Amino acid sequence: MMLGLTAYIAYHARTRYGTHFQKYGPTYMTILSTLLIMADLTRHILEDLDVWPERLSNGWGSGEYQESCKTEDMDCLSTVGILFTIVFTYSGFILLAVATLWNANICEKLKDMKAEWRRLRGTGGSVP
Repeated sequence: MMLGLTAYIAYHARTRYGTHFQKYGPTYMTILSTLLIMADLTRHILEDLDVWPERLSNGWGSGEYQESCKTEDMDCLSTVGILFTIVFTYSGFILLAVATLWNANICEKLKDMKAEWRRLRGTGGSVP
């Protein structure tokens, strides 16, 4: 799904104008958001395949929870758990939302709506 969304946004880059970043910014943000969203899932797969073991002697194993905790809740997340589960995943979804709104040119559409609203209500700024 993320690959399809990235392809769709990349395809619509041809309709945008401006600098390189203005044209391809939503595509880059979507690619980055895909990597961030998939990071925790990839960590799980690497842990299951024993490519990145759950516990390492240096403390940077792939374990999501602290070894000393008996419950699996937010208070027991390890550093890797906080980084992958919270930071990467949530920042990925925020970037995806921003990229999607940028691709939809939402700011320009809101300006058009505001102008149309004022046109329909008259040139005065207040509504009786």
